[in-house]
Amino acid sequence: MQKKYIKLNQEEILTLQEGHKNHPCYQVRNRCQCLLLSHQGKEVKELAIIFSVIPLTVYSWFYRWEEKGLVGLLNEKGRGRKPILLQTDSEKIKSKVQANAQQLKVARQELKVDLNKEFSHKTLKRFLKKLVADGNAGGKA
Repeated sequence: MQKKYIKLNQEEILTLQEGHKNHPCYQVRNRCQCLLLSHQGKEVKELAIIFSVIPLTVYSWFYRWEEKGLVGLLNEKGRGRKPILLQTDSEKIKSKVQANAQQLKVARQELKVDLNKEFSHKTLKRFLKKLVADGNAGGKA
């Protein structure tokens, strides 16, 4: 199998160095560093060990860099666990919680039946906290 390295011009090196130093997402910083190390001659197997990933992942970073540039190194949408309680459920949740303001457990039991979803007491509390935070953010303009 032929060894694969990324060849970078000076502008790309500067872009990746900036991304490695300043990007808010640690995964993007790691990917930038990986490409810079490849340009310096590190092999894919070495890079995989350094970044604790499989070689296929390193190849995918290379491909995404070649196809999309720095944007290709960003995390794609749709990653991670999907929320149980959705914004579309918020009106039902608000009404049940207001009706049972002192008994959140009762409101939760009623919501589980109405929404036909299984969720914990903590999930409901986190959702309500987020609703309050979103409501406050909208009022401060």
